[in-house]
Amino acid sequence: MSTDTTPSDSVLRRTVLKITAVTAGTLGLITPASASEYTGDDYQDEEGEEAPVDESNVDEPVGFEAEMIAPYAPFPDNMSMTFTLTFAEDHEGAPITVCLEDASTTAFIEARWEPGGTVGWHTHPGPVIVNIVEGELELVWERDCVPRTYSAGETFFDASGEIHTATNPSETEDTVAYAAFLGVPDGAPLTEHVEPVDC
Repeated sequence: MSTDTTPSDSVLRRTVLKITAVTAGTLGLITPASASEYTGDDYQDEEGEEAPVDESNVDEPVGFEAEMIAPYAPFPDNMSMTFTLTFAEDHEGAPITVCLEDASTTAFIEARWEPGGTVGWHTHPGPVIVNIVEGELELVWERDCVPRTYSAGETFFDASGEIHTATNPSETEDTVAYAAFLGVPDGAPLTEHVEPVDC
């Protein structure tokens, strides 16, 4: 997989922890796993010195839960695809292109945010197509810190490898979405949480 993106200059190497994998065909409330499941390079402090992994630096979901509705499933045929996202005027931002050389595995979840709930800062190993079916969702990517709001009846594209967060901006209504994950190897985590971003 290759991604033609322009990360912001403020992107730092950060601690990344796996999120719980699928068990018995369901994905429960997403929570950080133990430090033994650390997946990134060693964290470096401001002087470039190695520092121990500190789970307290990793963002966590609040008022968010996800349920697997279709487990990992492969295409029997070879699949590759290219996505180009050009934002609408009110969403601003430079276009993003993602070339997925192996899109052979899919998984689908139903996600629910309570009022004010957030999934926390995170990333995905492959692209995700998210369909909002109830409420609104505010998406912010680290690359530009622009808040983009998507409403029921709208779909957004979540580029692979992009650090972002998604929050329900409502004080009274839940947000519900269906998400299709592409190119995630069977058994690999769908989501990895990272340190909160200062947007």
